[in-house]
Amino acid sequence: MADLGHLPSLFAARAPAFGTPWASISVTGAIALGMSFLSFDSIVAVTNFLYSLGMLLEFAAFVWLRARRPDLPRPYRVPLGTAGVVAMCAVPSSFLVLVMAVAGWKVCVASAAFTAAGVVVYYVMAFCKDRGCLKFGARAEGEYEGC
Repeated sequence: MADLGHLPSLFAARAPAFGTPWASISVTGAIALGMSFLSFDSIVAVTNFLYSLGMLLEFAAFVWLRARRPDLPRPYRVPLGTAGVVAMCAVPSSFLVLVMAVAGWKVCVASAAFTAAGVVVYYVMAFCKDRGCLKFGARAEGEYEGC
């Protein structure tokens, strides 16, 4: 994401030996360490919960774009009308809601914390990008130091 300019350039920094993004790996490791207080089952449940939230947003965007922007150019088109698209998304959406409904309180709290943190980080990054507090920049394809 840093290579595309969505995160500060620090996260695109690569280790000289193997070209691995060391800053991104460090942050991911810190998040994993922070989740280590949960059981493996809870970590899987949190992951499923957050994945379900993302999928529900994708389904909602799909239906919204089909209803509001049917003329928008797309690489392919699902051969259904708006009602068909809603029906097509209803079955998997119900399973996703079921996954979220059976989650325990720890899973809901952890998922809410990660979601809130994501929203806060988004607005902090937007603020920093607008004010120039941090350097954001896209790398050219194949451009990095190291291997």
